[in-house]
Amino acid sequence: MLAHVVADFVLQPYELVKLKNRPLGLTIHAVVHGVITAILVAPVLPRWGLIVPMLVVVHYLLDWLKVARGPSAGPVSLVVFLADQAAHLTVLLLAALASGLSFDVQIGYASPAATTVLYYAIPYLAVTVAGAILVYQVAVAFQTRSDPGLVLAWRERLAGMIERGLALTVVLFLRPSLWPAAVLPALIIAWPARQARGRWIEAAWSVGFAFVLALLFRM
Repeated sequence: MLAHVVADFVLQPYELVKLKNRPLGLTIHAVVHGVITAILVAPVLPRWGLIVPMLVVVHYLLDWLKVARGPSAGPVSLVVFLADQAAHLTVLLLAALASGLSFDVQIGYASPAATTVLYYAIPYLAVTVAGAILVYQVAVAFQTRSDPGLVLAWRERLAGMIERGLALTVVLFLRPSLWPAAVLPALIIAWPARQARGRWIEAAWSVGFAFVLALLFRM
C-alpha cells in the first residue's frame, strides 16, 4: 500500500500523467511502481522476485485501460478514478495472498521504529498527497469551480493537506469525544467562500476521506 501511494501519487508528476497517453509513459510509471514495491517488500514478502514483475504488468494493463477507456469529465470520471484505485489495491491484496504471506502474525522490519514510521506514512501520504488528487477529481466530476485545476495550485493544495492531515491526526490518535474538532480546519478554510456550494462539496469529500482512512487505521 505504501509503495502504491508513493508511486501513484508522490512520484507521478503531471508531466508523467500526460505522457501516459503513450506506451512509454505507461511503462515508466509501471516500472517506478515495481522499483518502489521491490524496495519496500523484499525484506518481508515471500517470493517477491516473482510477485513484483507480475504487479508491474498488471499495473500497466489497468492504467492502459483507464487511459484508453476512462472518461475525463463528469461524475463517471470520479467513479472510474475510485474504481481504478480499488482495482489496484485488490491486486495488491491478491499478490500478498499469492506470495504465501501469513496474516496470522504481525509482520514488520528488523527495526520496530522503521516499521511504525512506514506504517503511519501510508495514511498520512494518502490523505495529504492522494487526497489532493481525489479533491481534484471531485471538482472535475461535480464542476465545483470553473477551473478545477486551481485545486492543485500550491496554496489550495497546501491548505487541503493541512485540513486533511489535522483531521487524520485527531481521529487516529484522540478519543472520539474530540473528533468533532477534526472538521474545524475544513470549516475555517471553506468559510471565506461559504456562498459557493462547490467548496462545501470539496470540503466534505476532503474531510470524509481523512475520517474514513483514520478509522480504518485506528482499527
